[in-house]
Amino acid sequence: MTAPESNKTASKILDTLNISVICLDKNRTINYVNFAAEELFSSSASSLYGKNIHQLFSQVEPNTITKKLDAFSGDFFSVTEHDAKITLANGKSISADYSIYPIDSTEQTHHILLEIKLLDWQSIIASEEFTNLRKQVSHQFAQGMAHEIKNPLGGIRGAAQLLERELGEPKLKQYTDVIISEVDRLTALINNMLGPNTKIIKSPVNILEVLEHIRRLILAAEAPRINIKMDYDPSIPELMGDKRELIQALLNIVQNAVQSIDNAGEITFKTRIGRRFTVGKITHPLVVQVDISDNGNGISAEIQDTIFLPMVTNKAQGSGLGLPIAQEIVSRHGGIILFNSSPQGTTFSTILPLSLRTYRRQTPGQNGQ
Repeated sequence: MTAPESNKTASKILDTLNISVICLDKNRTINYVNFAAEELFSSSASSLYGKNIHQLFSQVEPNTITKKLDAFSGDFFSVTEHDAKITLANGKSISADYSIYPIDSTEQTHHILLEIKLLDWQSIIASEEFTNLRKQVSHQFAQGMAHEIKNPLGGIRGAAQLLERELGEPKLKQYTDVIISEVDRLTALINNMLGPNTKIIKSPVNILEVLEHIRRLILAAEAPRINIKMDYDPSIPELMGDKRELIQALLNIVQNAVQSIDNAGEITFKTRIGRRFTVGKITHPLVVQVDISDNGNGISAEIQDTIFLPMVTNKAQGSGLGLPIAQEIVSRHGGIILFNSSPQGTTFSTILPLSLRTYRRQTPGQNGQ
């Protein structure tokens, strides 16, 4: 195997790791990152190469990792710290183990290898699996109840229509109209509770087109009260999915965001490529991550553990079915919805698998650098 082939193989191996690997020169300039590091810093390899490592961490919040890098001589042993609190330049805080290794110790080169391992990876996966199991049990129960309720509703509606014809009194029609409209409302609610029951027909879907369609729908109904910002990665390839269902899932999330904003507010649509993401027991090499963030009231702590279960809501106008249906649709596409909420707002992250064949990673020297 030649040296270039060996380097390419080593790079592919490093890209399979969940640990972020960053290679620095003696000036702490980045000259290599693997996929996990790109995901950690929400930047492509081509945009990270040539940057000083200090640019990736907060200059406001104290970071032991930057202090250790500055003090690291590389003349002897490696440095490791466990359960470190690290604040990135974008303000995101993480808990991680990290290690700093000397690659070589010559005065001319003095390269350094930095490894960062997020601590909450396995706990997130375990939490996802437990939440999914609980959601499935709850959904099955809700479906059984919905079927039991739906059948009598048809009889009530039919009886109300017969009563309307028999009464013949126009002023009494308002009462039968109320019965019929309420039965129709309950029927629609139950159909939503039963969730998607059509077979997914997958075809190439441009996720940006899906988001733009939703943006137009929301602005038509809510502008100027709601402003929508876009932060799209235009390089995201098409994914295989059911466009109609994905529109419904993401629309449910956006409507949830709209309802969380009392007066005027802002919602942000953000798309990024993610790598090495595990859903259930399947690890996907590449995923698309769609973040929908709002500056609303946030989700109360009391219901955060049950937010994806049917009929759970803290909104007066909410049915408690929008998010469970969204999660069901995304689950049928092999993905998952996660969220992070505070009194200042909420971010829902929708993760959907991508095919490796539709994505080509840019490296220094290629077009687009």
